[in-house]
Amino acid sequence: MGSGEEDRPWSVFDRVKNFQSTPETLMTEINAAIAALEYARATALLDSPSSSLPKKTGSAPNKKPYYDARMADEAYKAGCAALAAGQLDEALHSLNVALSKCPPDRTSAVAKLQSLISLTSQQLQMPLN
Repeated sequence: MGSGEEDRPWSVFDRVKNFQSTPETLMTEINAAIAALEYARATALLDSPSSSLPKKTGSAPNKKPYYDARMADEAYKAGCAALAAGQLDEALHSLNVALSKCPPDRTSAVAKLQSLISLTSQQLQMPLN
């Protein structure tokens, strides 16, 4: 070991700089990470060839995922309108459609959609008073 280094065991907290101040903030980050994971898995499933579907002859074997910024924008607007009208189920559906159609290179849009999906999911899970 070099000078000034301690010989201590490894810990999962070695690279953690700070913890979130509130449980709600931490849960929001967890929900966003879950939404991102679900999005990645759903996209991978949509992109993978399925053995149950008939194979088309002459189709390209390396088909790129289908992203449509215009369709994503329309679904986002529909989701926002549904949120404003208090239709959380419809809003969640529209926002998920927007996320699935949003090009991944538009990172700020993807992050915004993931955040809205997370917040909408939280609202759906809250008990009615």
